[in-house]
Amino acid sequence: MILPMARVQLIGPRDRLEGALAFLQAQGVLELRRPTRVRPGERALVERCAPVPSVAARAARAQEALVRLESLRARLAGGRGEGEGPLPEPGSEALLARLAEIDAALTALEARRAALAEEGDAIARFSRLVVALAPFSHGLEPRQEPELHGLELRTDPEAIALLRGELRRITGGAFDLTARPIDAERTGVLIVVPRACGRAVAALLFERGVDEVKLPSACSGKALIDVLLHLTARARTIPAEQAEVEAAWSRLADGLAAALAASAAATRAFLERVHAEDACGATRFAFVVSGYMPAERVPAFQASAASELGERVTVLACTPERDAWPEVPVVLRNGRHVRPFERLLALVPLPRYGSTDPTPWLAVFFPLFFGLVLGDVVCGTAGIVVALVLRVRGVGGALGRDLTWIALACALSAVTFGILFGEALGEVGSHLGMRPVLLDRRRAFMAFLGVAIAFGAVHVGIGMALGIAGALRAGHRRAALARAAKLGLLCAAAVAGATAVHLLPAAALPPALWAGGALLAVAVGAEGPMAALELVLGLGNVLSYARLMALGLASVMLAEVANLVATTLRPVAAGLAIGVLLHVVNFTLGLISPTVAALRLHYVEFFEKFYDEGGAPYRPFALSR
Repeated sequence: MILPMARVQLIGPRDRLEGALAFLQAQGVLELRRPTRVRPGERALVERCAPVPSVAARAARAQEALVRLESLRARLAGGRGEGEGPLPEPGSEALLARLAEIDAALTALEARRAALAEEGDAIARFSRLVVALAPFSHGLEPRQEPELHGLELRTDPEAIALLRGELRRITGGAFDLTARPIDAERTGVLIVVPRACGRAVAALLFERGVDEVKLPSACSGKALIDVLLHLTARARTIPAEQAEVEAAWSRLADGLAAALAASAAATRAFLERVHAEDACGATRFAFVVSGYMPAERVPAFQASAASELGERVTVLACTPERDAWPEVPVVLRNGRHVRPFERLLALVPLPRYGSTDPTPWLAVFFPLFFGLVLGDVVCGTAGIVVALVLRVRGVGGALGRDLTWIALACALSAVTFGILFGEALGEVGSHLGMRPVLLDRRRAFMAFLGVAIAFGAVHVGIGMALGIAGALRAGHRRAALARAAKLGLLCAAAVAGATAVHLLPAAALPPALWAGGALLAVAVGAEGPMAALELVLGLGNVLSYARLMALGLASVMLAEVANLVATTLRPVAAGLAIGVLLHVVNFTLGLISPTVAALRLHYVEFFEKFYDEGGAPYRPFALSR
């Protein structure tokens, strides 16, 4: 059903608007509506709230703070605990200043972490070079302040020869280069040059795209033995320093996680309230907040407003006028067994407020049509097993639970019709002692067609009855009369058809024809000549349900073919394999074809008679999650 909604207004002094919006946000039940527009040249009694400069500046600061908060939360992800108290209020200069302090502390920790990681990587790479090149010595004099450059190059003698030539040019021959293989593809290279030439060598390596193993700046100008001693000492101390940095990061993250999350939520809530002011109205001294909520929530809402906002804020509620129904949001409320079928309704636009919710009818006829087509005990049982397995495993979350519930209903319908038709993998059921209870659709083609058409007549007739009720509810009496006449014409046509196939005595035909003529005149008088055409279209709608018979017959015939192949094809193993494959294909088609056909019959044939689309979903003003 579509829940009755109420139009609610909050009226109070302008200085209480922010508090009223905070109350509405916490309640989360009122969908806001902007003040009603007036004709050009007319002055509105209630104007839209004008932005206050101080609030706009605070909102700008809050927006900047929210960006910083989300960035800090991402960088400190994984923190737990509540070490620090609440941060300053949203939109304040103090909050921005505090966030800047946190950012600076975190940036310093991140820089220290990156520097230690880079230094540790460089030491490990240089150590590999030293091991590969040991024992190592050079001929440069100490007064030249030898400088070391470590490289890992792809093994290429020509490249190393070219490097020697460039070093000779830069240093005038005052250099030493040692190169030995590290593995099958890489060669380690250690270069010693005078410190005066170090910058030119580094520039050469950068220009040629060579990745140099950078040594800490503390190694600059030291002898090789001193460099090795320094690197050995640093290799022992770096892990402890890294642990200290990680501990400091954890303390910062744990101390700020709750505060940052709470501040981000409060800042978002504040910005939402600022944006909500645009949907509020105001006079010189008062504010007016209007919107819609479910009528059943109004009493509790009024009591809460009186308790939290006091007597200076008044809550008014009324039933929406019929002219306002197009703008009223729609809330669907169905029982827990019917609610999953709202997923099928989500494939089309929502029904408009004041119209009919077709979900209960979907819950009845969708599984009915599905079972009428599939109608097989084994296939239905397989569907039940698959649906239960998916449901127990929680596949798809809430959507999966709803879809598996629909699948269970359809599979149970397939089992029921399988019993009525006496089918289990086609004729296999007859070999197991099953006998048709309703009809044998493998042979009684016309009876099966009559059953499908009968279901279609009932379905379309219910849709027309719902259309009559909807027209009366909307105050369209003339349209209701025309729809009632067309429903009567459909009933008269059904009686005439039943007499033609001898389901009713021939004496019932003349009254049906006389009634049909009179009802046709009423329909034409109420709706015009197009009513006669719509009568033909209505009969076409009913005949469209013959597709259920065609799909069901195709399903049972494919099962018969599978059984025939399995029993006659030789060798036996090949026949059984192909037969099983055909049954699997039939089961797959039996899931898809009736689903598409049943949805089409609802959306095109059934909804056409009463469905009034265009409803807006209910989106109350609430705290964001």
